[in-house]
Amino acid sequence: MPILLAVFFLSGASALAYQIIWIRLFGLVFGGTVVSMSVVVAAFMGGLALGSRFIGRYAERVGNRVRLYGFLEITLGILSLIVFFCIPYLSRLIYALPFGTNANSAGGVLVRLVLSGMILIVPTMIMGGTLPVLVRAVTSDKKNIIGNTSFLYAFNTLGAMTGAFLVGFVLIRFLGMTWSNLLAVLVNLSLGIIALAVSRQFESTPDTSPEPLPARKQPTKQPAAVEKGTRFIIALTVTGFVSLALEMIWMRMLLLTINNTIYLYTIVIVSILFGLGLGGLLLPSLIPPRARNERTFGLILAAMGLTILLGFILFPLTTSIGFGAHAFYATWIRLSVLTAILVFFLGFAPVFLMGLSLPIGVGLYAREVQGLSRRVGVIYAFNTAGSLAGSLAAVFILIPLIGMKWALILSSLTVMVPAFYFLGKDKKDRRRLGKEYRTSALHLSAGILYLLLFIIAASIDIPRSILERILLPGETMEYLKQGSSSTVWISDKDNYLRKIWIDNLWVSSTSREGTHNLLGHYPILFWNKPSEPRLYPKKVAGIAFGTGQTFGACLLYPIEKIDCVEIDPEIIRACKGRFNAENYGVLEDSRTRVIIDDGRFYLAGTREKYDIITVEPLQPYTRGTVNLYSREFYDACRRTLLPGGVVAQWLPIYNSGVMDTWSMIRTFAESFTHVLFFLNTSDGILLGSDSEMHLDPSRPFPEGAQKDLDRIEDLSVYALAGNYICSREKLLQVSKNYPLITDDKPTLEFNAPISHWNEDVTGPIEMRRQFLNLMEPVEPLLTGNVNWDLARKFHESRKLMYEGSNLESMNNIDSAQQLYLAAYNANHQDLKAIKALFMLLRKNNRLHMLPPELQFLAKPPSAAPTR
Repeated sequence: MPILLAVFFLSGASALAYQIIWIRLFGLVFGGTVVSMSVVVAAFMGGLALGSRFIGRYAERVGNRVRLYGFLEITLGILSLIVFFCIPYLSRLIYALPFGTNANSAGGVLVRLVLSGMILIVPTMIMGGTLPVLVRAVTSDKKNIIGNTSFLYAFNTLGAMTGAFLVGFVLIRFLGMTWSNLLAVLVNLSLGIIALAVSRQFESTPDTSPEPLPARKQPTKQPAAVEKGTRFIIALTVTGFVSLALEMIWMRMLLLTINNTIYLYTIVIVSILFGLGLGGLLLPSLIPPRARNERTFGLILAAMGLTILLGFILFPLTTSIGFGAHAFYATWIRLSVLTAILVFFLGFAPVFLMGLSLPIGVGLYAREVQGLSRRVGVIYAFNTAGSLAGSLAAVFILIPLIGMKWALILSSLTVMVPAFYFLGKDKKDRRRLGKEYRTSALHLSAGILYLLLFIIAASIDIPRSILERILLPGETMEYLKQGSSSTVWISDKDNYLRKIWIDNLWVSSTSREGTHNLLGHYPILFWNKPSEPRLYPKKVAGIAFGTGQTFGACLLYPIEKIDCVEIDPEIIRACKGRFNAENYGVLEDSRTRVIIDDGRFYLAGTREKYDIITVEPLQPYTRGTVNLYSREFYDACRRTLLPGGVVAQWLPIYNSGVMDTWSMIRTFAESFTHVLFFLNTSDGILLGSDSEMHLDPSRPFPEGAQKDLDRIEDLSVYALAGNYICSREKLLQVSKNYPLITDDKPTLEFNAPISHWNEDVTGPIEMRRQFLNLMEPVEPLLTGNVNWDLARKFHESRKLMYEGSNLESMNNIDSAQQLYLAAYNANHQDLKAIKALFMLLRKNNRLHMLPPELQFLAKPPSAAPTR
């Protein structure tokens, strides 16, 4: 038994490693939409359920189940190697199907379900079949069913926890996807060999005789036997449903406070698996054999329902204490610990009780050893099927329709129904009156306590009460919607600065910083197609909608079509009619087509070709965003570009560490033959093309585009050229020692959260310093009839302004003031330099030090002359 426990522990670790790795691969092939990923999870868990059912039945006819288990592990290792290399080839098939590329259509869902099922059905069936096989292999006495099931389940689950931790924190980050999968394959092969080597110790006789049937003279007993087993199947199906539904709900609740990183996902999975495994491990010690009855099962279910509500009630308090204002300046390790503590208070108790409930339910259902593996397989299959239904229902039905609060309350209520049923079951108590009294007391106590917790939970306003903590003084929440994948909301401050948020992450705003708009202006102005005498491009594709300002800026030029690709439909719904002044009504423009899909998947599979592709994804530390910064993504962009086309990529310097920033730059620069890099305050903009890119200031400029530049305080194309840093050669020279970002080694997703929290403000300061040292002359950038004096003035003023910004970030106010003043003196037309000087002086009560000709800015708005 000890050797099998160790083997099953490692088997769980490899199984979870496969699950995480394969789901990542399918995300690259099918797209990272909620629909696509849910289909893959459905195929995975469906295979587990089928394997538990049918392999459990087959094991009854086998004499040596440990030998069978050994062959299953070896087969799983071989198949897992094949699966890893087969998944990427699915893209060729799915792109060839006219309806397969749309994940939101019935045809697209069906295609994904069939393809993922074909690939995953056999290995996942093997995974699902291992538990019933081993339970039967080590159980020769019905008194040991619950104990053996408990230990095997616990060790396998704790192994899965270990696998999730290693993959989420270590293996993919340092070894990459391929070597992580190969390591799991080696583990399976080794376990299979070990199981075969010790299998002689577990020789047994196959269960060939059918289960005893009721005597013909007692036909009334058959319905009772069916009812007896059915109630346990129903109860464990319910707990499976609730367990995965809660996992989805808890993850969404945590995202209200914690950034959506790979580490949050890993911590939640590890915590849940730890609770389940610990429950199974401690069951024999906590519940003596005489107490392992139906009433105890009911008590566990009732406690589960109560603690679900209790964790929800504590959630606002624990988030307030654990993630106050100081958490934003914490280290990555401290935040990881705080996250684990928060998960503990939110859901550890109900998860631990779930770990107790499964082995007891299995043991009570499978009372006889004969047919044990079949019985375990049946009930484990129903439990897994319930988990599958719970995850899908929570994502697509419960949260969008009734919100995460009521979805959680409904989950707790669902558990309480079978709990009340089993609280009244106690066959050993023959005293009718005493039994009824104790049953009524249990029901009444549980009911009163549940009702009290229910009332308190129903009064909590989540997510609004959590999200409103983020708001600044004078800022209000004007829109909130809980969708399938995220909570999207809009804040407004003084009818001036409006922001759109995904969970707790501010993704876009109406500020005059201008980066959103510039991601539209830059690629269009630098687009060049010598073979065709066109002033401006015709077709544009934009990835990540935000507030739509980038796409609106594109429509200010005489383009013919723009395709807006957004993965979250709630973003589009939130923006309709709410940001028309800033995005120029892009969603109502006839040239606009909105595509709800994963941006990378769309570009890789579309038959469309574009002159311009503009990319403004979420911050690189968010989970899954690395797919829009990888070498393979840029390959897809390059294949989709028309000759002379330009790709514009947002580079979020303010949220990234030095290594992460240079890795993003190197990956982009190696993907295109011509690259230009621009700096706009704390944002970088990379332009890539297969042709040389030049800016012609003498080109006719649309009136609407000029007004937009005025609004963001960049008065002319010379101001845009003033942000120029350097070209491809210098970027590659500096970044050559930093790692490339690839699908196999998505290091950015693992490094960026650590850099973001640990470096605080030092990363952006250092990057700006390095960029300013790399600044090249602006002359090679411009062509046509150029005002060279104005071009050089803007380039000089922007350099001085950014140097001053760095010093201001380091609280060197006097030196920053001198540099801002030098920037203004170098170029009186640079409004951004004037604004930087004014804001610094106002913040430090130095407005009297404004140059005489700018003193009017210090007067109250009513007294200031119009300009």
